[in-house]
Amino acid sequence: MSQPSVKIQKIWLDDDDSFFELNLDVNINIFTDNEELEKLREGVMDFACFKQKEFLWTTGEDVENVSHFLSIRFFLYGNRGYVGVEVTADNKLESPYSVRATFFLVTVLSQIDDFTRKLGSFIKGEIYELDSLIQLFEQ
Repeated sequence: MSQPSVKIQKIWLDDDDSFFELNLDVNINIFTDNEELEKLREGVMDFACFKQKEFLWTTGEDVENVSHFLSIRFFLYGNRGYVGVEVTADNKLESPYSVRATFFLVTVLSQIDDFTRKLGSFIKGEIYELDSLIQLFEQ
């Protein structure tokens, strides 16, 4: 079954519903295997245990004529237990099918533990969809 490529959701409305905040969700399909995902899981676990100050995982290459590029960088953000996550994804397709996105999120260390636990279940085939890494909003 085909999945939608773009999903837009209203997540906040003003009092008269004339101004709102949208969440834009863009899907990018890539090819990988459990071995690569296990490297991601192990690296993130080492990062979460403070064996590394930063962890960068990439799959594919950021050059022409490859199937995809995905880079996820985990790093300490500030000194209060926050974790920054930088994601760059590129499906390496020709226009009009090309998608390249870079975004950051800030979360807490417990979300990193949740991510590695769920990623382990995903690798084992116990789950087929992984939702994790809740964005921390500082006021």
